[in-house]
Amino acid sequence: MTKCARCERLPESAPAAGRLFLVPPIAPTCAIIEDVLERLSLEYTTPFPQVYEIPFGEGDLRRLCEEYGETISALEQADTKCFILPRDEALSVAHLATMEPLRVLVARIRAGWLTDMLAQKRLTSWFQPIADKEGVIHGHECLMRGIGLDGAIISPIAIYNVARQSDLLFFLDCACRINAVRCAAEHGVASRLFINFVPASIYRPEACLQSTFQAISDVGLQPENIVFEVVESETVRDTEHLLRVLSFYRDHGFKVALDDLGAGYSSLNLLSRLQPDYIKLDMALVRDVDVDPYKANITENLLNMAQKLGVRSVAEGVETQGELRWLLEHGADLLQGFLLGRPAPEPAASVNMSA
Repeated sequence: MTKCARCERLPESAPAAGRLFLVPPIAPTCAIIEDVLERLSLEYTTPFPQVYEIPFGEGDLRRLCEEYGETISALEQADTKCFILPRDEALSVAHLATMEPLRVLVARIRAGWLTDMLAQKRLTSWFQPIADKEGVIHGHECLMRGIGLDGAIISPIAIYNVARQSDLLFFLDCACRINAVRCAAEHGVASRLFINFVPASIYRPEACLQSTFQAISDVGLQPENIVFEVVESETVRDTEHLLRVLSFYRDHGFKVALDDLGAGYSSLNLLSRLQPDYIKLDMALVRDVDVDPYKANITENLLNMAQKLGVRSVAEGVETQGELRWLLEHGADLLQGFLLGRPAPEPAASVNMSA
């Protein structure tokens, strides 16, 4: 099976000079496009009705994208199609296959810093311990961090938000999985690894996961010690697809976890279909569970359900001794949170349950 091209290859950077073709959905969008071109003193032609051909030079494309990002609505950006050709390449029907939404081009131009970061492999993984009821480390969750040109750490939330907007999610998620594996091996992590993945970033597991599995094999990690964790489970639209992905993981000896249980109806509905090895309780439920009777009732029922189903429960976001005591008393199998250990570049050797 050939590796997935979207996972393996970053989109090429926009050229400094060329021709931008825009195909807007309605006449009012055409008027905005023409107004911006006139304000920026850029020439254009219309080779076909409602199709704009815009020659651009150094800096012009960025100026255009900045203007269109501000003047064209999000819906119009999604429905305006575009593609770029070199100055001397003849337009053909085949180029229609390369069209993408204008919003993707706008986001990608604005997100040049992210493309550079991925191209230069400025990613790392931090580790947060997951401990059992006795305070013994059961595993570590691998948490992606970006590294700025100045060495500053960049938030994963900011990175993933930009990746979605600029159609870089496939490449980013693959890079994060591989980076987690390599960082864990470099630090000699012997406990289980919890590695996040976004289901929407995988077309077909047999193609999209080849590089991840190869990285695991290369560093000598054992599949049974790796747990692939479904993040954003509340936004899963295609349950059958997710089932195929998780079955592929399991067929290769890996464990799977469902994240943020209790965050929405869909994650609870997924539980019966996915039958994960682990469930991770949403940290919003854990927060003040010892003093909030509503949260306590919900969380207690979830923990009882996990126990009856034979699924190991992980309580995320444990920050106080009161929360810790309540969770231990009500049967949480595993615990994770700032009280036990914050994410850090080095994996923790122990946790302090009495902190």
